[in-house]
Amino acid sequence: MNFAEKFLKNVTHVKGHAVGFRIDQVLLPNKKKGYRDYLDHPGAVGVLPFLSHDKILLVQQYRFPVRQLTWEIPAGKLDKGENPLLCVKRELAEETGYTAGRVQKLLSFWPTAAFANEVIHLYTASRLKRGKTNPDEDEFVRCRIWTLKEALRAIQKGKIKDSKTIIALLMGSSPDIGHF
Repeated sequence: MNFAEKFLKNVTHVKGHAVGFRIDQVLLPNKKKGYRDYLDHPGAVGVLPFLSHDKILLVQQYRFPVRQLTWEIPAGKLDKGENPLLCVKRELAEETGYTAGRVQKLLSFWPTAAFANEVIHLYTASRLKRGKTNPDEDEFVRCRIWTLKEALRAIQKGKIKDSKTIIALLMGSSPDIGHF
């Protein structure tokens, strides 16, 4: 049986400042009509910056949807048509003030395929050079140096809950990934 659903028409599309929301009518595998509600997102990047083999940078910022300060890898939304690698370099510099001599792709993933079309591209960065931060006008971040061990413990204790950060830390701490 083919489980693919066929797009019939867009019923609603609300466009927000950063993302949109869609309701599409689809033809289901059983030939009945159904509806799919989902977040329409241009995609994003995240980067795990390594100062050394065991020291990394994380940023703290307030996330309104969860009403909490979070520790995360530097990250940002892709502009329309933007190359993810260029976006990673821009976000790293904006949020941490560092530029990277080496950037390596880890993977791309869908954080919530059930209700969003967002794709996040994760990278590591190393051979970092200090510069000046330049956050967006509505972005307030604090940067801190962590050891990998501290960050992994923070995941276990529930202090780091952000999915892209957890994935980057777990993958980036693998001895199979060469950062330098």
